[in-house]
Amino acid sequence: MHRKARLVLYFVFACSFISLTGAGKHIRNKHNKYSISFPDAMMKVDDTGTDDGEVYYDTAAKIVMMITERKSKFHSVKEYIDCSQKELETLLRGYYADSTLRLVNCSISPYYPKESTVILFHVGVLPYGFNTCLVYFVHHKHRDLQFSFTYDEEPGRRQGEYINTVMKTLELK
Repeated sequence: MHRKARLVLYFVFACSFISLTGAGKHIRNKHNKYSISFPDAMMKVDDTGTDDGEVYYDTAAKIVMMITERKSKFHSVKEYIDCSQKELETLLRGYYADSTLRLVNCSISPYYPKESTVILFHVGVLPYGFNTCLVYFVHHKHRDLQFSFTYDEEPGRRQGEYINTVMKTLELK
């Protein structure tokens, strides 16, 4: 490969890396003591009709991210999302009012494993063809935080990589 072609290749790789890791929006929540970053393409959706949290949407990636926060009545995340609980899928079906909901995975999150749990499930009641939810439940400083990602799981799309890129920027303070 010629030197010029190699330089162009390195430049393209660097731009791709920066777009996935360095660039983007940054939220610092001093009240709930966390910060998180996400790509510039993820835009805040105003006037969602809900006071439950902040909603963001990336039209190119077709991913919705919702951040909710509330004072906790629990002492740990395991008190309200326990992966060993056999009826967790049934409880989620009732919560989402969706008898077709299927729990795919419930595990300790790799990001802050002592404070967080992540669940992945498929649903049938969401608008715009979205059928998959990935929710990070975080218990931090007597607060419950949820980082919910909703998308249409299609073969070949890389939603998991996109979500991991966002979640690895989470900092609990």
